[in-house]
This record gives sequence, structure tokens and C-alpha cells, in this order.
Amino acid sequence: MTDVNLYDIIRGPLLKFALFVFFAGISYRFFRVLLLGLPEDYAKPKGNPLTKALEKLALKPTQGWRFFMEVFAHRGIQYVGGFLFHIGFLGLTFFVPQHSFLWKEILGFELPYMPQLVADILAYSALLSLIALTVHRVFNPVLKLLTGKDEYFANILIGTIIFTGLLASRWSGGGLYVWALNLHMLSAVILIAYIPFSRLSHFVYYFLSVFFYGWNVGKRGVSF
Repeated sequence: MTDVNLYDIIRGPLLKFALFVFFAGISYRFFRVLLLGLPEDYAKPKGNPLTKALEKLALKPTQGWRFFMEVFAHRGIQYVGGFLFHIGFLGLTFFVPQHSFLWKEILGFELPYMPQLVADILAYSALLSLIALTVHRVFNPVLKLLTGKDEYFANILIGTIIFTGLLASRWSGGGLYVWALNLHMLSAVILIAYIPFSRLSHFVYYFLSVFFYGWNVGKRGVSF
């Protein structure tokens, strides 16, 4: 099997299978939590739960400044590293020029993409942040207890994706380019299929938990 044949297999049936596993697994976990419902509450609401829940969803990402000065001295690596990693990885996933044609095949339309220089900056920032966060987990006693094989495996996968993406787009040519591209695509396919079974699926519960928190705040008639 040639490298080109392997690329066709990864980008064709393997990618389709990974996307099926991803959407099926995420849908199952989402509706499983949703169908659990809420316990019966006989207390009369003191405010508007729905309004506060929607407000919390809209404002939650902008409220980090409230805690910044209080915890930055103790959790600076997590705040800065986590921000750079998430922004970088999400930006690289959806808005780099090299991925635009792939998203067009999946979605049927082309997403806007950023200049290559911005993509390179995000890639290096995300990779270095991921390394820093992983090392921090290893040496921080509390985080070390909370970290399992799942996190390390996911970090290795994501690091491989970012590194091989840089290798394919910037540092390689000829046969090395095809090898780097195949490894990049294969790592991405494995990650896509792995997400529903890992803690990376936390993004599924993010909006549910924030909505539930806002609902409770609104019901009690307090601010957040």
C-alpha cells in the first residue's frame, strides 16, 4: 500500500466512520443527561429562571476577569495556557486555509479562514501551551491525582495532530510531507472517534451545566 492509497483510506472511509462514532456517541451522552430531567421543586421562584439561564449562557465566557486577579497567582499556567491552547486548537480546527476544503466537503460550504501567519502563531501557541499544561499536571500534586491515562492519551493525540500539521505545512517536503500528512489525518480521525468516550466530551455538558446554574440562580432571585 502506497502513502497515497493510505491517505485516501484515512480521508475516506476512516474519516466517515470516525464522524459517525463522534455524532452517535455525543448525541447519546447529551440526550442521556437531558432525559434524566430535574427533581420536582415545589418552591416558588423568586426570579425568572429562564432569563437568568440564557443570560448565564451569554455572559459566562466574558466573566473570567472577575476571578483573574484572585487566582492568577496560583493558577496562572492553567489560565494562560488553557486560554492559548483552546483558542489555538479551535482556530486551527475550523479556520486554517488547509482545512477549508475539508470542511466544504463535510458541510457543503466553505468556512472563512485566517491568514497563514495567524494560523502559524496559533499552532505554535497551542503546542507550547499543551506541553506546559501537561508538564504542570505531572508536577502539580493535586492535578496529578486528578489526571488519568485518558488525559495523557488525549494530550498525546492532540500534540501529534498539531505537530504533524506544522510538519506538513512548514517543515517537510516530498515523501516526508505525505508521511506527515497521513499521520496528521490518522491522529485526527482517532481523536474524533475517541472524544465521546473521553473527558474531552466535557464540552457537551458545558452548556447544560451553565444553563442549569443560571436557572437555579434565577429561581432564587439572586445575581451572579
